[in-house]
Amino acid sequence: MDNLEKFILENRAAFDSEVPSLKVWSNIDRKLDGRPKPRIVWMRRLRAVAAVAILLVIASVIGFKMGASSAGAKSLADISPEYEEMEQYFNQQIHEKLAQLASYKQDGFVKKDFQELDAVYEDLKKELQNVPEGSEEKVIEAMIGNYQTKINILEQVLEKVQTTGQTNLKTEENEVSI
Repeated sequence: MDNLEKFILENRAAFDSEVPSLKVWSNIDRKLDGRPKPRIVWMRRLRAVAAVAILLVIASVIGFKMGASSAGAKSLADISPEYEEMEQYFNQQIHEKLAQLASYKQDGFVKKDFQELDAVYEDLKKELQNVPEGSEEKVIEAMIGNYQTKINILEQVLEKVQTTGQTNLKTEENEVSI
């Protein structure tokens, strides 16, 4: 330590006795107000906005991909062309038999059964989407069985209507027809 520093440290109280006037502080304040605002704050805001924009883009891409994969449940047509052809055949058969049944004014007779079968089919479509690769066969068989059940129901009702000549079948819930 040199002599000047030693002298200042020993006599510090004597140096701190003077207080600057208000004029000095107002000059300092005026000079601070006159300075341009630092650009660092503006850059921080720009970086924050850019980060939020990037996060939104990433979230929307992820959401779109997840939504697209879960939006539409797989159907038989999505598996292979053969299944698509089979699905079209079953739908055509069901449509034709429903049209025949409608000509007897009995199309409402199978409505409840078809609603239940349609709900089961939708569940199977969702299950098909989530089943691991290579093990879809059981779900596909169940979906085909669902179509065959619809056709069998329609054939039985049509046969009953045609053989009995009924135009007015009872549709009570607890009634069973053989």
